[in-house]
Amino acid sequence: MEQILPSSPRIAFIDLTFNWPPVGGCWIDAYHVIHGLKARGAEVCLFYPDFQTYYPRGAVSESLPFDSQKIPFNRFTFNFKTVIKRFRRAVQTFRPDLIFIMDGYFMKNHLLTAFGPERCFLRFYSYELHCINLHYYRYRENRICDQGYLKNPLECHRCWFRRMPAAIRALQIAAGLKDKHPVLHFSQEYLAGGAFTESYRRKLINNLSRLGGAIVYNDFMREQLAPYVQNISMIPSGVDSRRFSPDSRRSAHHEPVKIFLPGRANDPLKGLPVLIEAGEILEKDQIPFEIHYTAAMDCTTSKPWLINRGWVDQNALPDLYKEMDVIAVPSTWIEPFGITALEGMASGVPIVASRIGGLAQTTEHEKTGFLVEPGNPRELAAALRRLIDDPALRHIFGEAGRERVLQHYDWSRILDQHYIPLIEKALSQNSGAQKQEDLTSL
Repeated sequence: MEQILPSSPRIAFIDLTFNWPPVGGCWIDAYHVIHGLKARGAEVCLFYPDFQTYYPRGAVSESLPFDSQKIPFNRFTFNFKTVIKRFRRAVQTFRPDLIFIMDGYFMKNHLLTAFGPERCFLRFYSYELHCINLHYYRYRENRICDQGYLKNPLECHRCWFRRMPAAIRALQIAAGLKDKHPVLHFSQEYLAGGAFTESYRRKLINNLSRLGGAIVYNDFMREQLAPYVQNISMIPSGVDSRRFSPDSRRSAHHEPVKIFLPGRANDPLKGLPVLIEAGEILEKDQIPFEIHYTAAMDCTTSKPWLINRGWVDQNALPDLYKEMDVIAVPSTWIEPFGITALEGMASGVPIVASRIGGLAQTTEHEKTGFLVEPGNPRELAAALRRLIDDPALRHIFGEAGRERVLQHYDWSRILDQHYIPLIEKALSQNSGAQKQEDLTSL
C-alpha cells in the first residue's frame, strides 16, 4: 500500500533540460518521482524552460499527469539574470514548501541563490557542477578525470575549451551557429551562467555548504560532494516493472543468441567499440550470436552479426527487451546509474555490465549477471560466452534480476523507502526552524 504524505506539502520541481517523451534516463526518473509524490498526497508542479536551440529543452509532445509550467527562453535570455528572474517569479507564485532542482548544469547554482539553498534538494544525475560535459572524462587522453570543476576550475575550463577558445564559442553562440551536440549546448550554459569566474565558484561552494540536501546515484558521486555538502542521500532510480516484464512465451533454447546494448550506443563511452571487439573474439570461435544496439546512426564497423535497431521510441522499448537474451552495458566512464541494466533485469534478462559506478551497485555479480572490467573486451567476451553456452544460467540470472528489481527498484519501493522519509524529515526540520525563528522574533 502506498504511503501518504501528511498535510499535502507543496513541492516545486525545476528541471532545466526536461523533455517528454524522454531522450534519456534522468527525465524518466524525474517524471516518476513527481508523478509518484502526487499520488502520495503532495501538491506538485514542474517548472522547465522552453529553449530548444541546441537541445530539446522543453520539447513536451505528450500531456503530463501533473501540473507543469513551461518558461520561454532563447540563447540570449537563457543567462543567469533572466533565469533567476523568470523562475523566481513562477515558482514563488506556487508557494512551495520544498524545491527539488533536478537535471541541469551550471545554472543550478543560480537557482540555489534565487530560492535559498536551505530548502532545496539538488539531484545529481551525472557529474554536473563537476565537469562541463557531465562525463568526468578526458576524451583527449581517453581516461577518467581526476580533477573536475570543484577541485580545479581552471583546468576544467582549459580541458573543455582546448580546441576552441571560450571567446570564439561565445561568438558562435551569438551568431546563431548550428550546434553539433554537445559543444555549444554545454558551452552556452557554462558561459551564460558566468561559471568561468571566481565569484561564481565562491557562491557555489557557499550554496553547497548550506544545501538542504543532495541526492546522488552512487558512492563515487557521494565522495566527490562530501567535502562540500553535509546532507547527501544516495537514492537509486527505479523502473516500471509492469511495463518492463519477462516474455514467458520466449524459449531460451534458440540460436543465434541476441545480445543487446540499449541506450545511446553512438556515445563511445557506452562501450559499443569494446562490445564489438568482444564480438570479434566470439566470431573467431564460431559461436552463434547477434549484437543489437540502438543508435541514431550506424557505427563504422560492418559485421553480419552487428545490427542497429535505430533510435527506439520509449513505447516500443519493452517489446525490444523481450526479444533479447543478454543485456550488455559495457560502459567505460563512471556510469552514474545505468537505467538500461534495470530495464533488462525487470524484463527477466541477464546482465553483463562494467564494474563501475552505479552499474556495480545494481547488477549482482554471478547472481543477476556478470560484472567485468571496463574496457576489457576479452573479459567481456568470456562473460558473454558463458551466457551464450548456458541457456539454464540465463534463465536463473534473469529470474534473480526480476526479483531484485521487485524488491529494490520498482518505483513504489523507491518512493516509499527513500523519498517519503526524506521529505517528511525535511518538512519537520523546516517546521522546527520556523518555530524557532518565530520565538526569536518575539
